[in-house]
Amino acid sequence: MKFENQVGGKAKITKIFEGHLLKPTNIREVTSYLNLPLSVADIAPECCFIVSNGEVISIKQCDSECKPLEVVQELMKSQPEKYYLILKDATHNMKQPRILDMKLGTRTYGDHITEEKKKHHVLKSKSNTTFSLGLRLCGGSFFDSEDGQMVNYSRAMGHSLSEPEFINLVKKFLTVSKQKKDVAIAQLLKVKEVIEACPTFRFFGSSLLVMADDYDETSIKIKLIDFANMARSELNQPQYAGIDEGAVLGINNLIKLLE
Repeated sequence: MKFENQVGGKAKITKIFEGHLLKPTNIREVTSYLNLPLSVADIAPECCFIVSNGEVISIKQCDSECKPLEVVQELMKSQPEKYYLILKDATHNMKQPRILDMKLGTRTYGDHITEEKKKHHVLKSKSNTTFSLGLRLCGGSFFDSEDGQMVNYSRAMGHSLSEPEFINLVKKFLTVSKQKKDVAIAQLLKVKEVIEACPTFRFFGSSLLVMADDYDETSIKIKLIDFANMARSELNQPQYAGIDEGAVLGINNLIKLLE
């Protein structure tokens, strides 16, 4: 079933059973999820199962009323891709979700690509808000009560927005109650604390996903998503010293927009 609340990302996410989503992925993100520290898993989407080359791996006790393991195993029989994540839908039960996806950090590419592609990514980052703000628009959707219509931000917009244009669009999205802003700031401070507690980690290509329910004065969630390009300074891999300053820059700038 189509997942209506997807606003960013290249992988087509689908709903599979109540409150759960199926995300096609690759071996790099599967490996990242299997090695996430508990602190990072706590700020990421809740992952119930991982599918790796046809093997269904249970990550945590799933609270779905159906028999989720049986559902996933049956579903995999008809799926051609090799790697999947089964995630909890953080927008489940939201009546009118307001969603914003922003690429986090000043570097968005992983260590596995060619030097030519790296140069291309660097040039793109300097031509949009990635390099200056540590944030880039990846997509968004919300109901504008003033105009009485839905507003949609596309992934392509993020590659051409100037810094003032990006700030104006995000501020328009963040036309929410003070209570929600306070909750959002608290969650962002937690994300920042977790990232700063993971020296040598780099969250390349990860995004901040902001979700709020317009029908609830306090309902807002912020998750760190997408770990396919994550670097952990493991043995025989590129080594990084200190914290991910690019990711921290993006979080600090989003907090400023909420204050």
